Amino acid sequence: MNINHLVELNADFRFFTERMTAEVKDNFFVKRYHIGELIHSKGEKLDYFGILVKGKTRVINEFENGNVYMLETNPAIDFIGEVTILARQPLASVTIEAAEECVVFGLARRYAEKWIFSDIDILGLISSRVAYKLYRNSLNRGMRLFYPSEFIFLDYLIKEGSENDIKRVKTFKINKTRLVISEEIGMNIKTLNRVVAKLKDKGYFLLNKGKIVITEDSIAKSTAYIDSLKSV
Repeated sequence: MNINHLVELNADFRFFTERMTAEVKDNFFVKRYHIGELIHSKGEKLDYFGILVKGKTRVINEFENGNVYMLETNPAIDFIGEVTILARQPLASVTIEAAEECVVFGLARRYAEKWIFSDIDILGLISSRVAYKLYRNSLNRGMRLFYPSEFIFLDYLIKEGSENDIKRVKTFKINKTRLVISEEIGMNIKTLNRVVAKLKDKGYFLLNKGKIVITEDSIAKSTAYIDSLKSV
C-alpha cells in the first residue's frame, strides 16, 4: 500500500503527505490490525511512531494486580506512541489494541523523531491532540470521583446513543460484554451489574439476552437524570 492509497482511505492524511521528507518516504511501512489485535503493549520498548489512518483504537492501562482500565477510544486520524516520543521516554506507557479494523502508517522512531521535531506544523498538531486527550480525561476523571455510579453509567448510554445515531435508528443494542463496558467506564463488574439491574427495573433501558437495548426514550430519561444531578 503506497501513500496515495492511504490518502484514498482518509483524506486528512494528505496533511502529512505534503510534509514528508525524502527520508520519511523511503522508510515508512503500513500495517493492518484486526479487531482485538494488540498494536503495542504497556512497558514495551517503543521503536516506531504510527499514524492511525483508518479504524479506531482502544487505549488501556493494565496494572500489576490484573485490573484493566480503558482510558479512551480514538478514531482515525490518531497517533501511536506520540506521548512516549514527546516525553522522550523509551517504553510505552499504555496498551493499544484495535477496536475496529485498523490501518497504521508507521515510521521507525529515529526517523519519526527527526521528522516531528523539525516540522512545527506536525509537532503542533500532535501536541494539540495530546492536550485534547488530557483535557478530556481530566473531565472524565472528575466525573468518576464525584458522581454516583448511576450517573456514570447513564452518561455512557447517552454517548453510545449519540455515536450510533439513536435518533435515526430508534433502537440500538449494545453488543459489548459487561467486561468491556466495565473497562470503558472504569467500574468493577460487581458494581456494574448492580447498576444495570437497578436502572433496568426503573425503565431506563431493556435487556435482550443480557445485552442492553436503548431507545430514544432511554436517552431522554438518562439526560433528564444527569441534568438533575448537575443542577444540584
